[in-house]
Amino acid sequence: MKLAKPTNLSLGAWLALAFTLLSVLLTLLLTLLSDRAASTQVREGIGANLAELANQTTSRLDRSMFERYREVQLIARRLDGELDLAEVKREIEALQESYPTYAWIGVTDPAGKVLVATRGMLEGIDVSARPWFGNALKGTPMGDVHEALLLAKLLGNESSEPLRFVDIAFPLRNDQGQTTGVLGVHLSWQWARDIEKAIFVPVGRSRTVEPLIVSRAGTVLLGPPDVQGSVLKLASLDAAERGERGNVQETWPDGKAYLVGYSSDRGFGAYPGLGWRVLVRQELGEAYAPVNQLHQRMLLVGLVAALLFSLLGWGVARLITRPLLGLTDVARGIEAGYAVKVPTARSYAEVSMLGNAFTSLVKKLQDNETEVRELNVSLERRVHERTAAMQEALERVTASEERIQTVIETAQDPFIGMDFDGCITDWNTQAEKLFGWKREEVLGESLAHTIIPERHQAAFIQALVHYLQTGKAPFQGKLLERTVRDRQGREIPTEMKIGLIDTGGVQLFSAFVHDISERKEVQRLKSEFISTVSHELRTPLTSIYASLSMLESGMAGELPADVQELMKISSQSCERLIRLINDVLDVEKMDSQQFTYDMQRQPLRPLVETAIRDTQSYADSFGVRFEFEVIADGEVLADGDRIVQVVTNLLSNAAKFSPPGGLVQVMLSANADRVHLGVIDRGPGVPQKFRDRVFERFAQADGSDRRQKGGTGLGLNICRTIVKEHGGEIGFESEEGVRTEFHFELPRA
Repeated sequence: MKLAKPTNLSLGAWLALAFTLLSVLLTLLLTLLSDRAASTQVREGIGANLAELANQTTSRLDRSMFERYREVQLIARRLDGELDLAEVKREIEALQESYPTYAWIGVTDPAGKVLVATRGMLEGIDVSARPWFGNALKGTPMGDVHEALLLAKLLGNESSEPLRFVDIAFPLRNDQGQTTGVLGVHLSWQWARDIEKAIFVPVGRSRTVEPLIVSRAGTVLLGPPDVQGSVLKLASLDAAERGERGNVQETWPDGKAYLVGYSSDRGFGAYPGLGWRVLVRQELGEAYAPVNQLHQRMLLVGLVAALLFSLLGWGVARLITRPLLGLTDVARGIEAGYAVKVPTARSYAEVSMLGNAFTSLVKKLQDNETEVRELNVSLERRVHERTAAMQEALERVTASEERIQTVIETAQDPFIGMDFDGCITDWNTQAEKLFGWKREEVLGESLAHTIIPERHQAAFIQALVHYLQTGKAPFQGKLLERTVRDRQGREIPTEMKIGLIDTGGVQLFSAFVHDISERKEVQRLKSEFISTVSHELRTPLTSIYASLSMLESGMAGELPADVQELMKISSQSCERLIRLINDVLDVEKMDSQQFTYDMQRQPLRPLVETAIRDTQSYADSFGVRFEFEVIADGEVLADGDRIVQVVTNLLSNAAKFSPPGGLVQVMLSANADRVHLGVIDRGPGVPQKFRDRVFERFAQADGSDRRQKGGTGLGLNICRTIVKEHGGEIGFESEEGVRTEFHFELPRA
């Protein structure tokens, strides 16, 4: 069974469909916009009506309470003076008859005993404990709604609701201003129901709209049975308490959503108000029922309009596409490849333009076919040439890789490559011999966990992470000494220079590793030899120097002049040898990490003064004097003996190279961070070609004058090491034949 081919829609059908969809979309959009605007206005109007009802209710409450307040106040003023109980009886009975909502009216004496009351109720009863009596004496005439206590049984109650009163009471006074009693009135709360009926029933709202009167404490004084007497906490009550008027949507304790209008008691005239708040609520569905009806009408109108526009669009589409049918045969002729002539269409300009385009298309197709043939030939030639060039480049790359691999394999030192994840990528034959692992065993393994000792693994990984985060590799290109381990766990001292390749496609570290175990052993033996020889030499030299000093001082008797000169030369030579041995021992201690420091917080000035005092006799032999200038002093964290050693070395060098009778200036200064000491002489200065090696070991200028001055060539190297260990910097500035200054800086403590 053959499946039927799907039928393609015509242009007319597509245009009609487009018109239909656009008209439906436009109609729905306009409908939604107008519906939204109208709905918003209707909702605002409904909410405003509820707010207005709440406002009317509060206004009626205020005015009604004001009338009762003023009426009772006038009666109280009329009763001021000497009380005539019979007259009082007539007054209050007349007042109750004129306004039956007054449930009870009575007059008490100053102690609170009821003297006279309507219908004789509660006469002789002490009401001094009732709030209204005390409030009247305090000047607070109004009392909030409360249930009847003493009068509940006397008055009776036909309603299902409990009997409740609003109290109004004023004090009575005689001509001397003394209180003679209190006029008290219990206003029945039933009058609030009368106000409710007067506002809501006549306009037919009693079925859907529910008013509530809420006290200052939030208790519902009047309202639907399900909430009356309960305490409410609602946003509308909070807004009304702030004196606002309006409406809000909110969910009540019964779980239903209501549209609520709210207002608050503001008082009227002399009546101060009781802080009542009025809410007018209506279930949200009932309140917005007109909006839903408006939605339905607008939707119906929109659908009818969309249908009409769709029919109109279908007719217009048929009219537009009719001239295009004549061009269909032209397009088929072009597809078949034979010459066609486009008929002239007079319907509209677009069809004429399409026909001209078809005519020019045929000519361009023929011209393009010739060009395509020529381009194909040229493209095939260029592809062949490019393929040959790529093949040649590939062969060169392959040969280059083979050469690199050959160089790595024939290198005398082990070669190791590592990617940015810390995994081994290259491992030559020499690496296999040094470490004991075959290439296939370590490729892809972690370099840190393979050849790095466990105590150094954390530092290695941290250095790799630091590079990946910052892109900075301070170890790159530097000759480094590192300890590695072989397969048996034997640690091997090595020397390496790390290279870095980061081209995006290739990311790796590489290093040639040189085993320096033999060199380290030679250094160890040399150090031991130097230490042994130095110690063996220092003891006899010290004895010789002491003996020569004793002979030179004349303790063994007066010596001939020529012998005295020989003794002086021998003593000086012996002293130089002792200094040389001491310097060599200090250098050896520094190399073996045995040079200890006793760091203490102390000012630098006393240390400099000690060094000047210790060096003065040496300077006197050259006829040189010291001048110490203190610009500012500062405390440093330092080993005093070592700093004195540094200053002494700088002072002795300055004295040694100063001209006879010269002056060596010593200047001490400080700022917020550093303490600076400079030693300035006016000697020949440091030669330009020697300046790069001043602080190296055994470094001395080649001038004969300098050789005659003596020295080990180790003093400045020791000074630099000590200053560096203190976190400072040492350097010099020199103008040959004019001025030379050696200086160092230490951080302030």
